[in-house]
Amino acid sequence: MDVRRLKYFIVTAEERSISRAAERLHITQPPLTRHIQSLEEELGVLLFNRTSWGVELTQAGTALLKHAHNISAHIELATEQIRRVAAGQAGRIDIGVFGSAMINIIPRLLRAFSSTHPEVKIVLHNMPKERQINALHQGRILASFDRYLPEFPNIRSELVCRESIWVAVHCSNPLADLERISLEDLRHEPMIDEQDPSISIACRELFKRHDFELQVTQKAADLIAATIMVSGGFGTTLLPESILNLRLPNVVYRPLAAEVECLIDLHFAYRKDEESPLLDELLECVRAYTHQGIDGGEA
Repeated sequence: MDVRRLKYFIVTAEERSISRAAERLHITQPPLTRHIQSLEEELGVLLFNRTSWGVELTQAGTALLKHAHNISAHIELATEQIRRVAAGQAGRIDIGVFGSAMINIIPRLLRAFSSTHPEVKIVLHNMPKERQINALHQGRILASFDRYLPEFPNIRSELVCRESIWVAVHCSNPLADLERISLEDLRHEPMIDEQDPSISIACRELFKRHDFELQVTQKAADLIAATIMVSGGFGTTLLPESILNLRLPNVVYRPLAAEVECLIDLHFAYRKDEESPLLDELLECVRAYTHQGIDGGEA
């Protein structure tokens, strides 16, 4: 059924006059009459009875009018929805995430995005770095947040923020009484390392500069698991500042000494050839967050 013919039918039914309907539609009467006749032939029914003063709906025409209004409303809604999707204002974004940034940074950033894009559905996929990169390559996710992202020829990454490295210690540990912790304080400390290399790589570079080696006695699957192990008294661990939002019993967080500079980056990655308007909108939000963090001194 031709949408334009349906529109012509609705206007003619409302005006009850071919001449007035034609004037309202800004066309002449003959083509309007032909469109109405074509619609009647398509449906195999008579939609209007012609009278001396105009036209009136038949029973079939009255039944069609109700459906025609619904169809017209759905078309308008679909058209508006399509335009919003094309403008990056509606749709669905699949995002890969992993690790401690999910405790603070990523939710804060995505809340800011959702506040200005309420019709965009955000679907998070919790997966380690290698699976995130594969999912990006395969188009199963639109973008990814992670730390220490290696370079790939068809993947572009942008800095979201830089975080300071802190120390998590058990409250019974004498280090908990210090305002700041130096590397020397950690020299004989039983440490919990994580299997994901994000923090380990940054810390090893720091230790290499200071000719220092940690005494690793435990391995954890990720930073959250490492912090839970600190809570249980199994050792001490290094972690990014965002994990300070994770409140666990018996865990005390302390910054490293001022002379020890160690930062870890969080990146936002996406395919270089991606042309999604939704990605453009999300990128704008990420860049605004990064700009605010750098200028405002926040992670």
